[in-house]
Amino acid sequence: MKYLHEYTRFITENEFYQNGLHPSFWKGETFDPSTRTKLLQIATDFYTDLKIEVPIEDIQLTGSIANYTWTKYSDLDIHLLLDFSNINEDSDLVKKGLDGQRFIWNLRHPVVIKDHDVELYAQDINEQHTASGLYSLLKGEWLVKPKWNPPTIDPRDVSRKVESFITEIEEIEKLITQADSSDSRGLNDRVKVLKDKIMKARKEGLSETGEFSIENLVFKNLRNNGWIERLIDAGSNSYSSIYSEPKNADKPNETSNF
Repeated sequence: MKYLHEYTRFITENEFYQNGLHPSFWKGETFDPSTRTKLLQIATDFYTDLKIEVPIEDIQLTGSIANYTWTKYSDLDIHLLLDFSNINEDSDLVKKGLDGQRFIWNLRHPVVIKDHDVELYAQDINEQHTASGLYSLLKGEWLVKPKWNPPTIDPRDVSRKVESFITEIEEIEKLITQADSSDSRGLNDRVKVLKDKIMKARKEGLSETGEFSIENLVFKNLRNNGWIERLIDAGSNSYSSIYSEPKNADKPNETSNF
């Protein structure tokens, strides 16, 4: 499979790790001032649109751009820190509401800086956030400075799991195009099971081994190469097939009066 050959080469050359921080955003360990100004303004606009009356505690850059793990697929992950308890004592309810707002906001405000998407998040100041690289854009200083410590990974372990998931996704896509409404419900369930399997494996891998767990690397590869999106689309298509009726199914016969 050509795709897997290219992926194995990618792993071998980059080893999932970079020799330095992203040169488009960092000069040594100093973040690019013009980008910082843009990100602070975007975060302020996001905060204004949330229409909440609690102060901003911090604006932080986290994720792979704040570490040695960046790739061309990395997002600029910007976290707006707020005290959710000052919005409502039910912090879980606040989180669900703000998650919905931030999803819509990011969808309606696509921003790309130096070929990387900007993603905004609202985070509770009391939520534990474990990161090996964390930079305060508001204060202009490292909160957690990343340490260069490249991992040891066997790319064959990742490739085997990626190939297995790709095969199943392609099989589901093929079956959906051939299915009637009765078959579509079972296929929709199959999509959910596969998606849950991938996400559960990633979560457990992160918990047990960290960001360089085989399970997390498999997820990142599937996501970066469009397979997660194709799986989501397969779920949407199978659900639509369960209930949708053929076009013109109830349209009167226009020649019936002739």
